[in-house]
Amino acid sequence: MIEVYGDIENMTETSFLLLTNSNQALKIYVFLFNGSRVWTFIENLNKKEFKPQNLVQRDSLSEEIKISKTTSKIFLFMCFVTCCLWGIFPFLDRQPGEKIRLPLSGWYPFGTDTSPSFELVYAYQIFATWINGMGNITMDTFISGAIMAISVQLKILNNSFEVMTVQNYQNRNLRCESTLKNLRRALVKNIVHYRSILQLSAEMTSLFTICMTSQFAVSVIIICMTMFQMSLVSVASLQFLSMLLYQACILLEIFLWCYYGNEVIIESEKLTQSAYVCEWIECTKEFKKDLLFFMTRTQFPLKLYAGGYFTLSLGTYMAILKSSWSYFAVLNSMHSEEV
Repeated sequence: MIEVYGDIENMTETSFLLLTNSNQALKIYVFLFNGSRVWTFIENLNKKEFKPQNLVQRDSLSEEIKISKTTSKIFLFMCFVTCCLWGIFPFLDRQPGEKIRLPLSGWYPFGTDTSPSFELVYAYQIFATWINGMGNITMDTFISGAIMAISVQLKILNNSFEVMTVQNYQNRNLRCESTLKNLRRALVKNIVHYRSILQLSAEMTSLFTICMTSQFAVSVIIICMTMFQMSLVSVASLQFLSMLLYQACILLEIFLWCYYGNEVIIESEKLTQSAYVCEWIECTKEFKKDLLFFMTRTQFPLKLYAGGYFTLSLGTYMAILKSSWSYFAVLNSMHSEEV
């Protein structure tokens, strides 16, 4: 970056991977430093409060896990193809008589124009980029999986209230003291489940807020720089295709967090209505009191934040895209004036 300072084209070519790798280093530090807490977080997902209680809940959980696994495989495949394209485009996109150049910009304390230095650095860049990409995606999909777990638990909790309502309706002519006690136990169980979800979301935010905040911040710049680099190469070139796939990886990376964060908001907003539809009129005073407290709390939907500022939602995702486009327009205008 120091060597090419002032050259917009070379600086943007260097910066998008520099920012990606710097952000990845921060993620690795967070995972290593909080390793024991991460394992505890995983173990907490096996608490009895989080286990599905019926086939509908089990199917919902299984379906979300299946989608999450499929998305992770697609993400890893995109990364693999991107790295492969970076490895071959210097051979296929060059002009006749033009020397093969390294696939990625970089500075080394030795010459890379002669053999075997060129071949070694070439292989190093492709291998290191592939390893970094796979590691980065693994951490990102772990975080998105954690957010998915919170959203699906809220979906299960909504179903628990719906099932309790159906049971109330079916037994409306069989009112007895034991039935009312069972209903109150079911309500208390659901409240304990909700409290466990809040604790789980608080721990997830505490663990990964630095990762998510830094990713949102650098994604605005990375998306902008990648679009600028794509505007400099031919649309028919492999380099353009590789940059397009890289851009898709970055967009999918933050989309997963925002999508599942948005699902958390949607499912938590349903809780008040799910609790209200139960036949509370004929229940005991204790039941009504507990239900009222729960409904008052769920008036405020659960939202996950990155750094206490960025809300994990589709609105934040759109804001990132708009900001990136604005910066790209400014950068492209500055480059056009220089040319």
